[in-house]
Amino acid sequence: MEIHNLMEDVVDNILNDTLKEMKDICKCHQCWLDMKCYALNKLKPMYVVSSRGIIHSQNNKRSDSQIDIDVYSVVMEAINVVSKTRRHDETSIVEERIDFLKSYKDSFYFVFPSIIGRIIDSSTLTPVSGASVKLVCQSDMSPAVMINDRWANPLQIVKQMNGSFNFWPSPVKASKKGIQKTFDFIIQLDTEGYSVASKYFEITLVSIENSDIVLSTKNFYQLDDIYMVKDE
Repeated sequence: MEIHNLMEDVVDNILNDTLKEMKDICKCHQCWLDMKCYALNKLKPMYVVSSRGIIHSQNNKRSDSQIDIDVYSVVMEAINVVSKTRRHDETSIVEERIDFLKSYKDSFYFVFPSIIGRIIDSSTLTPVSGASVKLVCQSDMSPAVMINDRWANPLQIVKQMNGSFNFWPSPVKASKKGIQKTFDFIIQLDTEGYSVASKYFEITLVSIENSDIVLSTKNFYQLDDIYMVKDE
């Protein structure tokens, strides 16, 4: 029987909802993790030991608005602290921009945000490690090409990644500026002891000029958590 800290789920939900409404702060995965860790270290844990216990605790939590108020206060503190003291290196983003200018010399492109998600065990609500995660283009079911070779596809999730994955698809050439197009993707998941799983999603983009492209850690697409079911 695994132990799960239910407060982690509460922090995830409130942090994600709060960040959606905020501008001019870094929302990259590193900063997101730092904010989450800061908040969890400030809050009293809520441990449960079974899926039944998790469901019971969630039902109780929904009726207690004071918990959400307390967590929101700590999350805001975490956002403010991390935003002022962020520790990730922007050098890698500069390198991505240089690589882009070298490799993508046409005039117009559809430019993707990085794609972030997390894999969760449906029974214990804990992060899944050891999974192979692949980002696939639905049009031909081929693996999506990444922006450069520093981004793996498929990606192997290790324990230290806390169930999280991150892809950055390569820009797609466009015929002119201002074209709107929807791109369909599938996340394919495979790990020992779990049923094979997948998640469909789409991203709608508007083509821009090469000179207007800005690569930034603030530009990401957050997927809802993906739940995997253990084999019988």
